[in-house]
Amino acid sequence: MMELNKDEAVDKKIEPFYKIPQEVVEDLKLYRNEVERFNRGEVNKDKFRPFRVARGIYAQRGQETFMVRIKVPGGGLTPEQMDKIADLSEKYGNGVPHVTNRQDMQLHYVKLDDTVKAIEGLLEVGLTTRGGGGNTVRNITACYDAGVCDREVFDVSTYAPAFTEFFLKHPKAFNLPRKFKIAFSGCSDDCSLATMNDVGFIAKTKVLNGVETKGFRVYAAGGMGAKSRVTDLLEDFVTVDEAIYVAEAIMILFDKYGNRKNKHKARLRFVIDKVGREEFLRLYREELQAVRESGPKELVYREREIPQKEVSAELDEVPPVSDAGFKAWMETNVRPQSQKGFYYAKIRTIIGDVKADDYRTIADIVRKFGEGTVRTTHDQNILVRWLSGQELYPFYKALCDIGYGKANAGYASDIMCCPGASTCNLGICLSKNMCTMLADELDNSGLALNTMPDVRLMVSGCHNACGQHPIGPIGFHGAARRGTDERMAPHYNVLVGGRVEEGKTVLSEELGYVPAKKLPMLVKRFLADYNDDRKEGEDFYAYLDRAGKERMKTLITEYPLPSMEEDSDCYKDWGQDEEFSLAGLGEGECGAGVLDIIEADIDEGQRHIYRAEHDLTEGRLEDASNALAKGLGLTTKALLVTRGLEPTDDYISITEYETHFIKTDLMDGKYGNLKKRWAKYISGLLDRDGLKEEISFMIEFSKTVAALYDSMDANMKFQGENIEEEKKAEAPKEPVAAPSGKETDAEMDLRGVKCPINYVKAKIKLETMGVGQTLQILLDDGEPIRNVPVSLKNDGQEILKMEQVGTYFELVIKKAA
Repeated sequence: MMELNKDEAVDKKIEPFYKIPQEVVEDLKLYRNEVERFNRGEVNKDKFRPFRVARGIYAQRGQETFMVRIKVPGGGLTPEQMDKIADLSEKYGNGVPHVTNRQDMQLHYVKLDDTVKAIEGLLEVGLTTRGGGGNTVRNITACYDAGVCDREVFDVSTYAPAFTEFFLKHPKAFNLPRKFKIAFSGCSDDCSLATMNDVGFIAKTKVLNGVETKGFRVYAAGGMGAKSRVTDLLEDFVTVDEAIYVAEAIMILFDKYGNRKNKHKARLRFVIDKVGREEFLRLYREELQAVRESGPKELVYREREIPQKEVSAELDEVPPVSDAGFKAWMETNVRPQSQKGFYYAKIRTIIGDVKADDYRTIADIVRKFGEGTVRTTHDQNILVRWLSGQELYPFYKALCDIGYGKANAGYASDIMCCPGASTCNLGICLSKNMCTMLADELDNSGLALNTMPDVRLMVSGCHNACGQHPIGPIGFHGAARRGTDERMAPHYNVLVGGRVEEGKTVLSEELGYVPAKKLPMLVKRFLADYNDDRKEGEDFYAYLDRAGKERMKTLITEYPLPSMEEDSDCYKDWGQDEEFSLAGLGEGECGAGVLDIIEADIDEGQRHIYRAEHDLTEGRLEDASNALAKGLGLTTKALLVTRGLEPTDDYISITEYETHFIKTDLMDGKYGNLKKRWAKYISGLLDRDGLKEEISFMIEFSKTVAALYDSMDANMKFQGENIEEEKKAEAPKEPVAAPSGKETDAEMDLRGVKCPINYVKAKIKLETMGVGQTLQILLDDGEPIRNVPVSLKNDGQEILKMEQVGTYFELVIKKAA
């Protein structure tokens, strides 16, 4: 057998897949400064939150540590980057790097001060967290097998990094109404879920002027969540050079028309639902024309070096070994590339988790086998490409040595799962605990999973779809349901029939709820029935239509929630000894919402004012003047959302602010003539003394705007604007049962009051009460009971009681702060 020389691969320096713009490097200084200000108490947590989230830093459940989300466009990572991720996870987190289903990497349980060090370490190896969360352009995905797939129209691997570099520098990409997702797929199989993203590009070719031309079919306004939506076809064909104009135009459309008042209706898909397809297309064409007229876009397509391997007939052959594990792994984890003689192989993770030591060892293995890099996949695995036939067995054995030689990657036991309630503030169920156990049971069940290639399990800890349950062939999302004795128990909503493929993408159908502790039995029985009952040549979707849906419905009825006396274990979630409770449920941080947008704009304006002060000290007068202009634009923009306005430029913001806040006497007239001040700033003609005077004015003005914002009432009105509506809102509703147990000091009926107004009303009421007094509030089911209790708890208040009474909830709070 021919020896494989790996020395060159071990020593060779491999360039990162994308280049970090200098603006992102400089942003680390701003983030470090804000962390220091937060620690000193100069910035409260509500104002700091949207700032850090846009940089990929999320508070984990308990609010004491953070998740750091790393952007990995198209999933491409070098061994050096993998080493760094492992090192950072070990040094600052829990030592378990996590692969997401959007091809990102995550570090968990990182202290706030250490997030600065983590970002700094990532920048050293060409990685960033900017845009990893919040209302930003998120990680841009592409097929993990782009460039080696035998089905692709052409290689789309360079587009995700190129678009990432473009949007990392784009001024509108980090303060959108909500998150914005872009995907590239190389063919109609749509492995990158282009037909479920805000903007999706699917590779096509078309003969133009007698020449076969590369391009894309474009889809828009899709996405998953509590209300998922399949994309609409936007363009039948655009050339590859036109794609960036299209993406930018849709983002700008979203920035202008997205709902900034309600984060639950803020995604692009709600815009098209609201205005209709025809009006959406008209708005898109309008923005596309403006983008084209703005000039050419500079993109760098970084072509990867193709491994220079000469494959002889001997090396092409897969060795005839008798290892049963290797044969199973080959059948499910390995596929031939379009390049004859080469293969790619999936390394199956544990629900996306890889211990730091193992991750580091995988990086070493990658240095010796294949092309020397990896791709993270949409099913939370790791892909290694350009493996010759003779490399496959030693590669497999190297993985087995660290426990990562499992078969069934991409099959039923390789479950896609979000972290759920283990770390997420929105999680209802401990989905990760359940899926880890279920995966092991399925692997050892004896079921012929390798004959079920179209069966995947996709699990989310709540309805928000981070585990992609709406497109799962079999999907589940966590929920809470009561038994006959009114006790709460963890459940999963069962869905079937979801799929993603161009022209065939459909959302799954809800069939009913099953107790969390009964779900593994349900799954195993259903898969056994599918295995036994399917007809020859019948795929999973045909089986569902013929018999599968009805069979699943029947099985669900066979697993009802028993009483506590019959089976107390059903009232505990997987891996927990205590009884299930919603008490730890928290408010999500994926979108800022109306209040966060206001706070983010005020804060961002203040940062530019501070930057102007710093630039003046350093003698950069023009930079200081420009920073003041930007600070004025952002500061005036902040409160305009309360008037239903979202200005498109600084001049409009300043003009509208004068109209709505100066001329209406909501602010002192001495802050008039803002347009004249702005004109002075952009002229660049202010001298040192003039700049010093204007910086003092802007500091005072910003503080006054912040104070006005602080005076805003629960209905987003300012001092005395809304007295009659307030009286109406506080008028008594239908009689309700008196609070059970100890009598409270005050009561509020907030049924029918939407989030976040209900929380604000309760917060204001508590501020009028003394420490130790108790407040009873009545809340609707759904978002109110999910969000209000934890928000008050985060304010330092004590939750004494949370109980369902008919169709609403009774909450009793003790004022503790």
